[in-house]
Amino acid sequence: MDKNSYLLILFLHLSVTMPPAAAAKPSAIYAFGDSVFDAGNNNKLATICRADHAPYGVDFPGGSATGRFSNGKLPGDILISDYSIKELLPPYAEAAAEADELLTGATFASACSGFDDLTAAEVGVHNLGRQFKNFQKAFVRMEEKLGIEKAAAAVGNALFLVSGGANDMMDNYYALPPTTRAKYSLPAYHDKLLKNLEKFVMKLYKAGAKRLAVIGLAPLGCLPMDVTSNWPPLQNANVTNAGDFFRRECRSKHNSDAQEYNAKLEARVKKMMVDMPKIKIVYMDIFNPIMDMINKPNEFGFKTTLQGCCGTGAIELGPLCSLLSITCHERSEYVFWDAAHPTETTYNYLTKIFKDKVLPNLLK
Repeated sequence: MDKNSYLLILFLHLSVTMPPAAAAKPSAIYAFGDSVFDAGNNNKLATICRADHAPYGVDFPGGSATGRFSNGKLPGDILISDYSIKELLPPYAEAAAEADELLTGATFASACSGFDDLTAAEVGVHNLGRQFKNFQKAFVRMEEKLGIEKAAAAVGNALFLVSGGANDMMDNYYALPPTTRAKYSLPAYHDKLLKNLEKFVMKLYKAGAKRLAVIGLAPLGCLPMDVTSNWPPLQNANVTNAGDFFRRECRSKHNSDAQEYNAKLEARVKKMMVDMPKIKIVYMDIFNPIMDMINKPNEFGFKTTLQGCCGTGAIELGPLCSLLSITCHERSEYVFWDAAHPTETTYNYLTKIFKDKVLPNLLK
């Protein structure tokens, strides 16, 4: 048995026999999944799913494009700062060598990933399996430099965050050619995603995770790129009404699909709590808060809801959102930064709801 395998087995033993007492607030944050939490892990990958170029990060400290798919901070950054742990949640790709940095948290998420391994494979990013292996490496690094008990305590008192499913639906299930749709009905594909999620949560549970939050799906039909694909002239070549020609509206079917998935996710969270009695898990609803922002923008200070700030706001994201794109000036007035990702302002609202209304149930 090699040293790394021995250390992991010892860690698992300690996490079961010597569980650290729950803290009033997390001592670290570890995040997994997709672009909601990816702070730059894709930057050195050969993939189009990168945000390490302007105008991404225009409102980030220093105005730098770090790989975060937004104009500023992500929910992991906001939370870890609000809990006074540290200023930002760093990507594992940058924090891997620093044991002290890993001890207080890192994100292992990879933009464009999902709960279906095919989703990540299609664009060359890290699936959940690779993300978990990186987490294991992080633990070994902490143990080597700081000791097994300190590393285990950090993990046991940490908040774990998981986001996924949107890329599986948008880039895999809805995309052409319809290979996934030919193989799975919508309910069957939802079940596949949730089964894979549960397997991943079980891995985290066995690795010592005690508190975990799973993010549900946003209103997929209101993402600017989906609104654009729902544009009347693309759906009906005989459109003659000028009002219909310029109309942008959410794709109701995709929104109802997301709601169906979220209902199943809530039920699956309850099941996981029964199957894994030593872990607390909460479901984070972002569908309804984002719909509130879209339907009642004035209450939040928004003026533009179904177009992104970058470029035309219709299709630009990743490499299409670049210095060649004309970017809006009042970014805080937009719900979406690019054609798929929220602005920092939207993330601030979502994170406040999460911290004030959901996390207290997890941390008490």
